Amino acid sequence: MLPPILILGILGLLFGAGLFIASRLFRVRVDARVGRIQNVLPGSNCGACGFAGCSGFAKAIVHGSADVGGCIPGGEHVQELVADIMGVEARHIEKKVAILSCQGEKVADKYEYEGIRTCQAAALLYGGPKECPFGCIGFGDCERACPFDALHIVEGFPYVDELKCKSCGKCVEACPKGLFELQPLSKLVHVRCRSTDKGKFVRKYCEVGCIGCKKCETVCKFDAIHVEDNLAVIDYEKCTSCGMCVKECPTGTIVNYRKWRKEIGLWPVKKTKDLESS
Repeated sequence: MLPPILILGILGLLFGAGLFIASRLFRVRVDARVGRIQNVLPGSNCGACGFAGCSGFAKAIVHGSADVGGCIPGGEHVQELVADIMGVEARHIEKKVAILSCQGEKVADKYEYEGIRTCQAAALLYGGPKECPFGCIGFGDCERACPFDALHIVEGFPYVDELKCKSCGKCVEACPKGLFELQPLSKLVHVRCRSTDKGKFVRKYCEVGCIGCKKCETVCKFDAIHVEDNLAVIDYEKCTSCGMCVKECPTGTIVNYRKWRKEIGLWPVKKTKDLESS
């Protein structure tokens, strides 16, 4: 009995030594900062940072392929915690929110749609059931895509809750009409239309659509708004949000968010910190 026991014992020692050596040679070194960063991230795994979940983002920060201020939903608090872990300086950034470029709540249907109740599916059939070929279909793809409960369909039309919006961009990706865009809170004036039809056609299906009259263009003192392809377009590099174009617009297509954001406490814009690894 002794020889077999000795042989097994020797083999066990050899295999154990081999495993120990292999573990040392082939082990993957994990930076402790990855776990620390992942612990302070919100864990929503929304993908707004451009990576596959919070764990992927944490690894990218440590490896230098992601900016430490890239967690948009986390806000200033999370950004400061990540900056502290990475030992970097902070700089100013401004919160963004999703803006819906449509107000066509009362646009009539041109046919009765009986297919799958998603905007993506409906858009494949003659651009959707609405008379306006550019406007919101209202089947809620944006609402379902929002991971922060910041978008709601009310009587067939979407509304953005700017207090909850984290500017993750999921609504931008979900809308087949391209009606959402992310804009800084300090940009108070927005053209709420995407129609490039001529004014005489727009008037037939939408009371608040842009008719390309160029009155906004004429009144702007900063050369910040121009009618391009029958649609008013704002140059936000020049726009001061003075609101003159809003007052001049005969259809109410251009909207000033100043009063609304004051009421909910989002304006004047508060200074926040963003972070950069430099």
